[in-house]
Amino acid sequence: MAKRFLRLATLALTLLALSTTTHAADRDDATGTTGVTLYEVSERVSFDQVQGVVLRNAISPLQGFAALGTPLCPSRLLISAPQMRSCTVIATGTDSVSTVTGTGPVSGTFDVVVNAPGNSDVHVPDLPVISGTFSGTVDLSLAVLHRIPLGSITGSFTITQTADPATGVLVPLPQAIVLPFGGTFRMPFTLDAQGRFQRSDRDHAAFYLKDDLRTVVPVRAFERSTGFPDVRLEVSFGS
Repeated sequence: MAKRFLRLATLALTLLALSTTTHAADRDDATGTTGVTLYEVSERVSFDQVQGVVLRNAISPLQGFAALGTPLCPSRLLISAPQMRSCTVIATGTDSVSTVTGTGPVSGTFDVVVNAPGNSDVHVPDLPVISGTFSGTVDLSLAVLHRIPLGSITGSFTITQTADPATGVLVPLPQAIVLPFGGTFRMPFTLDAQGRFQRSDRDHAAFYLKDDLRTVVPVRAFERSTGFPDVRLEVSFGS
């Protein structure tokens, strides 16, 4: 299975070479070297009540980049695309978080995508070459209970399909590949005159909070969707 996956992944990187120039250096820097950085492009929220507990349910499309050398962007694929620094990843996630504890389950689907034949060089990557699912648990208690714009997630990605080398059509793997991960949510915010966190909007400078709960970093231009600063999810692979 490993040899077959390598052949399929090599095809993926051959196609990725067509759109390598669209990956700006600052995006690659934001991705880092350990995993995947995803941005919440939009979000649809609803509330319901289960056994007296109000749940915040959300569905979000995500887009971002997998660092070269990680399981979703294997470094051996540089043979086909020596200038590539990252792979584009899209996903759709659904979670249901308790407003009492700030925790709840999350699940969804993901694709590693390349620029489809016929697209212009600047077209958003849209052709899946690796696909699968993810699931886990989110902990947004800092944000929900203490108004600190950080959260965490643990779970696993499961690669279930890769592109057939002959046709480019996604085909199931004989055995799914499970990749445990952990991650950090960084919610964008602004600072009021007293230096307190406030929810960000499209008309003000926005920031992310670092893990030390003190250091702030500015939201960059590419970390916005139609002007709104995005929630940022940083994922690292490991058991």
